[in-house]
Amino acid sequence: MQESLQVPGIRPGRFLDPSAGTGMFIRGLKDVPEIHCFEKDKLTGKILSSLYPESRVTIDGFQSIQPYYNNYFDMVSSNIPFGNTRVYDRDFDRSEDVVRKSSLATVHNYFFLKGMDTLHEGGILAYITTSGVMDSPQNRPVREWLVNHANLVSAIRLPDNLFVDAGTEVSSDLIVLQKNTRKSELTEKERNFIETRLISGSININNSYAGLDHIVHTSVSMGKNMYGQPAMNFIHEGGVDAISEHLRQLLVQDVENHLDRKLYDDNLSRSNNSTILKTEFETLLETAGEAERQEVQEKSSAQSYEPMLNLFAAYADEEQAEVQVVESRPSPNRAPSVSRKKKGNEPEMFNLFSQENMYDEAATQEDLTGERAAAEAKWQERRQKFEEERKKEMEPRLFTGEIRSEYKNGSIVKSGEQYGYLRGVGTPEAQFHPLKLTITQQYRAAYYIPLREAYHNLYNKEAETETEQPELREELVKRYDSFYRMFRELNGKDNAKFLLMDAGGREILSLERSVNGKIQKADIFSVPVSFNANEVTHVDTPQEALAASLNKFGEVNLEYMENLSEIDIRELLKQLDTRIFYNPMMKNYEIKDRFIAGNVVAKAEWIENYLKDYPGDEASRKSLEALQKAIPEPISFELLDFNLGERWIPMSVYEEFAGYLFETKAHIRYTESIDEFSVNFESTDANITDRYYVKGEKRGYYGNDLLKHALHNTVPDITKTVQDEEGNDIKVRDAEAIQLADAKINEIRSAFTGWLNEQLPEFKQGLADMYNRKFNCYVRPDYDGSLQSFPFLDLKGLGIPSLYDSQRNAVWMLKMNGGGIIDHQVGTGKTLIMCIAAFEMKRLGLANKPMIIGLKSNVHDIADTFKRAYPNARVLYPGKEDFTPEKRVGIFHDIKNNNWDCIILTHDQFGKIPQSPEIQQEIYTQEIDSIEENLAVFEQQGNEVSGWIKKGLERRKENLEAKLEKLEQDIKDRTDDVTDFRQMGIDHLFVDESHYPNLNKIQTFTYSTLRNRYK
Repeated sequence: MQESLQVPGIRPGRFLDPSAGTGMFIRGLKDVPEIHCFEKDKLTGKILSSLYPESRVTIDGFQSIQPYYNNYFDMVSSNIPFGNTRVYDRDFDRSEDVVRKSSLATVHNYFFLKGMDTLHEGGILAYITTSGVMDSPQNRPVREWLVNHANLVSAIRLPDNLFVDAGTEVSSDLIVLQKNTRKSELTEKERNFIETRLISGSININNSYAGLDHIVHTSVSMGKNMYGQPAMNFIHEGGVDAISEHLRQLLVQDVENHLDRKLYDDNLSRSNNSTILKTEFETLLETAGEAERQEVQEKSSAQSYEPMLNLFAAYADEEQAEVQVVESRPSPNRAPSVSRKKKGNEPEMFNLFSQENMYDEAATQEDLTGERAAAEAKWQERRQKFEEERKKEMEPRLFTGEIRSEYKNGSIVKSGEQYGYLRGVGTPEAQFHPLKLTITQQYRAAYYIPLREAYHNLYNKEAETETEQPELREELVKRYDSFYRMFRELNGKDNAKFLLMDAGGREILSLERSVNGKIQKADIFSVPVSFNANEVTHVDTPQEALAASLNKFGEVNLEYMENLSEIDIRELLKQLDTRIFYNPMMKNYEIKDRFIAGNVVAKAEWIENYLKDYPGDEASRKSLEALQKAIPEPISFELLDFNLGERWIPMSVYEEFAGYLFETKAHIRYTESIDEFSVNFESTDANITDRYYVKGEKRGYYGNDLLKHALHNTVPDITKTVQDEEGNDIKVRDAEAIQLADAKINEIRSAFTGWLNEQLPEFKQGLADMYNRKFNCYVRPDYDGSLQSFPFLDLKGLGIPSLYDSQRNAVWMLKMNGGGIIDHQVGTGKTLIMCIAAFEMKRLGLANKPMIIGLKSNVHDIADTFKRAYPNARVLYPGKEDFTPEKRVGIFHDIKNNNWDCIILTHDQFGKIPQSPEIQQEIYTQEIDSIEENLAVFEQQGNEVSGWIKKGLERRKENLEAKLEKLEQDIKDRTDDVTDFRQMGIDHLFVDESHYPNLNKIQTFTYSTLRNRYK
C-alpha cells in the first residue's frame, strides 16, 4: 500500500498525514524533508512520536491545524476516519460556502475539504476513505465541490477484504486529486465522479465504476455492507501482494494520463518562499511558554482588520465637513494648504498647517532665498513629525481600560483622549482601534458612553440582586436627559446612525418607545424590568395569602400569611383545613395539591416511622390519615402481566432466569442512556450452542444472542445468498432461519412467564410489591379553584356570566405549581385559561414577564381574548409586519426594557428568539458528563459490554464535544447586540401545542423558567 501511494516521479518536500495512527503512511517516506502528522488519540500519538521523532506530530484533531498551513503542503495522504461524527472548525462554520459548512456534520467529508485547503496549487491529495464518499447520493455536493477545485487523478475501489486483518470488512476507495482552483471545465471522468446510479433497485454506486475496470477484485457478489444494507461485495483472493500490484498498475496509469506535472512543479518551487518565515514561527512556538504559544498562534492566524473609518465616514453627520491633509509637497511660495469637502456656506476650518498668510503673495515669482529654503525645510520637518505622530496615534494598541461585561468586539470606548472600537474582547489582550471622528461625533460619543454604562449598571444590578436600585436609576435618567438636551431623541436620524456603529447600540435605542407616533422613555427609567418589584403588601383571603406565600418563599409561611392577610394563624389553619397539611419530613405545612400527590406510599411509610418516635404529633397523624386514604389499591401478582425485558425488573431476576434456562451462570447488564442489554455466560453448554442456536449463512446466533433479542423483543435479520435470473449472487432474507429464530425467542419469553409463576409465594409477592411501590403508588392531585376571585377580570367584555369550574381549577393548578398541562377538550376555554393564568401570575407576583405563544392561525384570537378579559393590561403583540428582520432586534430589546403584563407571539416568532449560548453550553456539558459516566462503567465491566455500544457512546460524545467547542467559540467571538431569551426576563411560558399531531390529547402546557421545571 505504501509503495502504491508513492506517485511515480513526484517527490514531495512537505507531506501531511491528517490521521496518522501509528504511521503506516509515512513509513516509506524517508527522503521527504518535512513531514507533519496529526493523531487525535493521545496514546497512539505518543507511539507515533516515538517511532518517528524526526516528524512533526500534533496529538490533536486535524481541525486544530493553524491557518498558517493553508496552501502549504505538496502532498496530503492518509487513511481517513469516516462516519457521522461532527467536527468543529471555526472557518468552516462561518463560511458562506454551503458545502464547506455542511461538511462539518461528517468527518470524512470534512477531511477532504480541509485537506484541499492545506495544499498549494498543484498539490496532491490521496485518501483511502469509505465508499460512501463516492456512492452516496447525499455526498454529491461534496464530490462536485472537489472536482471544481481539483483535477481528478484517480478513483479506485479497493476490495472489501483489504482490511480483514484489522478485523473488519469494509468497502473503501483510493481517491487521488490534484488541487486546481483555476480550472474552467470538467472532464468526462470528473462528471462521472459526481454522479451515481441505482442498481438492483436499492444499491447506489458511483458512475466511475460503470465498467468495473477501476475496482481491485477477483470476484463480485450481491450482499450487504457493514451496516446491513444491500451492497455489492468485491473480494480479491490474491492476498496483499497481488492487491498492491493491481492497485499500483491502475495508479501508475491514472497518474500518467491525468496528473498535471507542470502545475505541480511550478507551484512547488514558489511554495518554498515561506520556509524562513515558517522556521522562525515554529522556533518561537517551541521556545515560548503555553500562554505565549497561544498568543503567537492567534497572531499568526489572525486576519488583518480594516479600521471602521469608512463606516463612520459613510454615516457622518450631514452638517459636518471632512478635513484632509494634502500629502503633496508645498509650493515654494506658500505653506501647505488644507483641502476640504464642503457642503453649503460653512465657515472655513483650519488646523496647524492652514497658515495661508505666512508668505507674501508677491513673492511667488521670486527665487527662493536662504531664509525661504530654511522655512520650507523647517515646515517639512514639522510636517513629517506630525504625520508620524498622527500615524502612531491611529495604530491599534493594547486597551488598558476596564473591560466591562457588556463590551464586545466592536464596542465604542474611550482610551486617553481618543475614541475607538475594541477587538479581541474575551482574550487577555483586547486591542483598541482608534477612530477618526468629527467634532460632533466626539461630543456624541462623550455623552453616549456614560449613558450606555448607566443603563447596563442598572439592569445588571437589579437582575442580579432582584432589588430596586434608585440611585442607579437616577443616574440613568440623568445621563439620558443630558444626551437628550444635546442631541434630542436617541432614535433621531443622526443619533441612530451613530449608535448603530457601536456593537451594543441597538439595545440602547430600545430605551425609547414609540407610542401613537410619539417617543417615550422605556419602563426601565421608572420601574425594574428584570424582576417583579410590585411585592404584594395585602390580600383579602387566606387563599390569596397562601398563593403569595408560595410565590415569595416557595412554601407555606404562616407568619408571612398572617401579616399579609391580618388573619390569625389559628384562623388561617382553620379556614385552610382541607387545603394544607403538616409534612414532618419538611417540618412545615404543604398545600394539599402537593402533599397528597406523587408517591403517597413512600410518604405514608416515612410518617408512620416518624410517629413511632413522636406519637403525640396530631398534625402529622392527621396528614398520615389523609395519605392512607389516597393510596391506590394494590394490584396482586396474578393480575399483573410480566414480560421479559421490562426495564424496571432487576437484572438479578433476569440473571437467575437465564441461569435456570441455560444451566450456566449469566451476566446481564442494561445501559439506560442507549436502552441496550448485553448478555454473557460464564461457560457454554448444549442449551447455548445447540438447543437455542440458529445457523445463518455467514454467522450463527447462539443462546446469548437470542436471549438479548428476547430482552429487546426483536428478531435478528438473517440473510442468505441466492442467484438472480441473470446468475448473479444476491443477498435475500433467510425466511426459514428468521422463522426459527423467532420461534426460539418466543420460547425464551414464554419460559420467563412460566418460570415466574413457579417461584415461591414470597418471591412473587416481593415482585408485586416492587411493581406497586414503583408504579401503583402515585396520586394525581385534585385542584379546587372555587375560592378564587379574579380581580380585574372583565366577564362582561368576554360576554360570559362566569367561568367554568374546570377553568377555575386549571388556573389554580397553574398558580400553585408554577406551571402544568391543560388537558381539556376542544371548546372548553383553554385560551381563556392561559390569559387568566398569565395575568393572575403577574398580579400575584408569581411571574414577572409571562409569555404566550400560539399558532399563526389562532394567535390573534389569543391576543383578542386577553385584551377583552383585561382591557387595561399592557400586552405586547407584534404583528407580522412588526417582526421583520429589521425590526425584530428592536422588539427583543423592547421586551427586555419594559414591564409587560404579557407578551404574545407565534411559534415562528418565538423560534427566532436566540437562546443563550451559556445555557446551551450547560446542556451539552451535562450530556457529555452523563456519557463519560456510562463509559467509566463500561471500563469496569470490561468484555461484558458490546463494543458497538461503547463506540456509539464515544461517537455521541465526539459530536457533543464539537457542538460544545463551537458554542465556546461563539461566546468568545460574540459581537452582536441581540438580546437572548435569558436576558429578556421572561420567566413563564404558555405554549399552545395543538398543532402537534403526535400529541393527541395534550393541547396546552405551561413552562416556568424561573423554577426550572417542566410539566
